[in-house]
Amino acid sequence: MRSLLLMLCCLALPLSAAPLRLQLQQQDAQLLFRYQFDIAGAPQQLAFNIDNASLNNHFRQFRAFKAALLQQYLWRDLRAHVARYPTAKLSRLPGNTVLRYRLQAPTELAAQLDSELQQLLQQQTDAYLQREYYYQLGLPWGEQVIVPDHQRLMQDSLTALLPVANALHPKLVNMTLRQSLAYISHWLQQIPYQDLSDRQRSAGASFSPPLKLLQENRGDCDSKTVLLAALIRMLLPDVKLAIIYLPQHAMLAAHLPLQADDSSVTLDGREYLLLDPTGPALLAPGQISPEYRIYTHNAQFAYRLL
Repeated sequence: MRSLLLMLCCLALPLSAAPLRLQLQQQDAQLLFRYQFDIAGAPQQLAFNIDNASLNNHFRQFRAFKAALLQQYLWRDLRAHVARYPTAKLSRLPGNTVLRYRLQAPTELAAQLDSELQQLLQQQTDAYLQREYYYQLGLPWGEQVIVPDHQRLMQDSLTALLPVANALHPKLVNMTLRQSLAYISHWLQQIPYQDLSDRQRSAGASFSPPLKLLQENRGDCDSKTVLLAALIRMLLPDVKLAIIYLPQHAMLAAHLPLQADDSSVTLDGREYLLLDPTGPALLAPGQISPEYRIYTHNAQFAYRLL
């Protein structure tokens, strides 16, 4: 199995607005989030309560992906399978990130057993990644990378994020779809950016599930993209979404009518508007950094429909 981990080291852009202010206050069994921020010079307020139980249990099982740990599980399963064949012998070759082994078996058994082991490897890898909220993503240039399963993380966050969606709803009642996307994006763009140094500790360690992002008041590109996608899914359920994977970056795409000069991508024959919630620059829907536009224009990206 040859899989790499996609490191999403996002570019932090220059600050374009006054810093967002967040007050956290414990109220019985809930935590009150109270935000103050500006959009286009106009002061904004947003407040909601989240149960402590939800905060404490939100994706507790999610942890950094470690290739060596996966290889240990796979090696255990391969050895157990080969043990069923007394005439076969399996020995492990050096390497922790990619499982390498040598199979010795009679000629009449070798091809069959090798096929069984390859099938078992794929089956158990898929099961492990599913259990740990990771996903194998194919890149346009042929590589397979391992990323957090952003689609499932978004879907499984909807119930926990209901208080946030309820607080946002009255803000968006009289807005167009594009204005609503801009409002939510500008709020998330002002949440502090996750420091790149934190990404170096272990693979996948920097991804923050939505409630963790809100509680810690910081997040990187894919963390903010998942939160934005979840809120749009609840507040604007008719909008089709996709997550876009660029080299060292991730952003959201929404199937909406385009305006002149909008940055967009074509997915399955449909035009999708690009939205980048990373911040801290307040980029409107359809605006992305020039550093990433070269990749979207040349279709050098992968994507998943949400």
